[in-house]
Amino acid sequence: MGTIIFIVLCWYLVKGREDPGVRRKMKGLLGTIPKLIGGFFSIMAITVVFSILASGFFTAFSGFIPFIIICAIISKLVKSGKNEKKREKSVEYREIKQKVNQGAGYKLTQSTSKRVKIVSKFNKKFGLNLTEDQVERIMNASYISYYWEKEIYDMSQDYNVQVEWLKSDTDWLRAYLMAFPVMDIASDFSVQKKIVVDAYYQIFKGITAKSYYSIDEMIKDVNNRYLVNFNEMTFMIAHKFLKQNGHDFELPRIGVTRVETDVERLAREYDRMEDINSTPTPLAR
Repeated sequence: MGTIIFIVLCWYLVKGREDPGVRRKMKGLLGTIPKLIGGFFSIMAITVVFSILASGFFTAFSGFIPFIIICAIISKLVKSGKNEKKREKSVEYREIKQKVNQGAGYKLTQSTSKRVKIVSKFNKKFGLNLTEDQVERIMNASYISYYWEKEIYDMSQDYNVQVEWLKSDTDWLRAYLMAFPVMDIASDFSVQKKIVVDAYYQIFKGITAKSYYSIDEMIKDVNNRYLVNFNEMTFMIAHKFLKQNGHDFELPRIGVTRVETDVERLAREYDRMEDINSTPTPLAR
């Protein structure tokens, strides 16, 4: 029995833990451990009898364990070479290589647990509000999308301040993760792009530039009305991204500064409240 457990553990450590499907099954198995303990003693006698009968077979078989481990390692190395060739032929990978200045020669661990740890640590450090389910979804997506793989790789790098992370061809996605407390995560990167476009569009279509004297005033009002957390940088990234996708929204025109009287300020606030009450507020994602 001990030999069987040893073989299973060797297989899991060498190969099984790198498989997202096996990872999910292991998590489910861990959840059923209390139930398994309850039934353990009822099958102990059968296990002892079986172990005695099969001990001769397992004793002979145990000699092959080192050979099995070596074959598993060789198989992993061969598979790694095939994956590298597949990566080079991928359209998505070549797009990244063309867009990213330093090229796409990044290397990300194949371990599912380490990828989850990278995203979770970054999520906690910079307060992205990703749920455990969304972290798992990003990890799973990174095995089928080189864009998501690159996102996790970039999360593993050191940043002095959060805005350094925004310097990327995918700044539109990173601004979305920073600004929205509730997010939608899709494994398909083209679907993710559409989600972000729609989320930004709902924000910008509900505001009128001429109602504000400055961009800072607009951002503050947007954050209060839609319960989001834009700063000047993420707000401008969102505006630029919408323009690139065919939605050009006007920003406040900054003219000569003048002193606003209390009466003018109250009148402007009243007009704005009238606009808000008369137009249903679209729901942000």
